[in-house]
Amino acid sequence: MIVIAEPTLEVELDEPLTRFTAEYPYAPEAAALSRWLVDAALASWELFELIDNSVLVASELVTNAVQTCCRRKLGFSIERLGEALVRIEVSDGSCSLPVFVDGGLPTCAERASPRGRGLLVVDRLSHRWGIELCARGKTVWAELRPGRRPR
Repeated sequence: MIVIAEPTLEVELDEPLTRFTAEYPYAPEAAALSRWLVDAALASWELFELIDNSVLVASELVTNAVQTCCRRKLGFSIERLGEALVRIEVSDGSCSLPVFVDGGLPTCAERASPRGRGLLVVDRLSHRWGIELCARGKTVWAELRPGRRPR
């Protein structure tokens, strides 16, 4: 198996990878980098049905982490847990819990603001998700499997 870690770097492996990890700066570009890694990982596992939802979930989780403005790098991983189950994790240095806004469809005034619904998207697209606090911040994770459609 050949895994392309960056567009110019190829690594040959004897065993297929079941986990991809990265560290990103607290910058808007981190969301794009996470989308690229999710797409590459799921394509390598031939889990094409999960790509769209997983890319969106990863982007939302990373965007939330970037908005904490911590000074450390944020951690990102995608792991294949089973035949068709993946887990996306984003770790940041903030102990502040993200806010889950479940207000249904936004009103006309609320549509002007693109913020505040990231975890609602994660909740709707994931099989399950959660938050784990630790001494140096938190990890927000989501598990996805085929067949999950927005509620």
